[in-house]
Amino acid sequence: MPRQWKSDWKNLKGESKMANAGKKVMASTIMRDLIPELDVDAVGIASLAEWRGTKLEETALGLLPQARSVVVFAMEVYPEILDLASPGRMMGTASTNDLLARNADFLNGQLTKAAYDVTKAFRNSGLKALPLPAAGCPQDTRFLEAVFSYKHAGQAAGLGKIGWHSLLITPDFGPRVRLSCCLTEAALEPTNTSMTVECDNCVICLNNCPARALAEPQAGEQYVINKFACSSFYNASGGCAECMRLCPQGR
Repeated sequence: MPRQWKSDWKNLKGESKMANAGKKVMASTIMRDLIPELDVDAVGIASLAEWRGTKLEETALGLLPQARSVVVFAMEVYPEILDLASPGRMMGTASTNDLLARNADFLNGQLTKAAYDVTKAFRNSGLKALPLPAAGCPQDTRFLEAVFSYKHAGQAAGLGKIGWHSLLITPDFGPRVRLSCCLTEAALEPTNTSMTVECDNCVICLNNCPARALAEPQAGEQYVINKFACSSFYNASGGCAECMRLCPQGR
């Protein structure tokens, strides 16, 4: 390579590194300034560089090939409402499950707005981003598997640990949370992943699942769930949240 070209190439590489560093600082500034304005209970960040070769990275890149970070938003499901839910209803009678459904509608709206607000801030700064709503994430109905797992993203972002009931257990709210996400090409600093919260393995969820959809996980597994049994019972009974309601974590 001619000497002048080498010099130009070094300059370009130097400019590229400076530009990338500038983008990282800008992205971190965006998050620092925006997080206090978001009407959510918790925000976590996972760096995909720390999850190379995992399904989390694979599914994120499948949606946004430039993705480098995942921002996860969480809001509490109020236990006062959850405690009124029951796995069944009688035709024609008033069901307090409807209160839980309306609470979910509200939380979904707040969480989806947060995902879109952060996405807009990134895109306004020239960074690609993709909002993933709290409800309505595309699902492969053959396997009842969403195109992106919010709870696994939440675990990677340090918001909590997944328990035997397959729900994300957070330190403050236990499993009583709803989530949304934002994928972005911004290289963000990940949040603390040294969580002390753990599933107590108390088997309350296993023993009380009305669909008998849960089983004790084996070595190397976090949970075992029959998604089809869970979904079938949920739809047939008019709603069920027993595993979330009965979990003692966060109470």
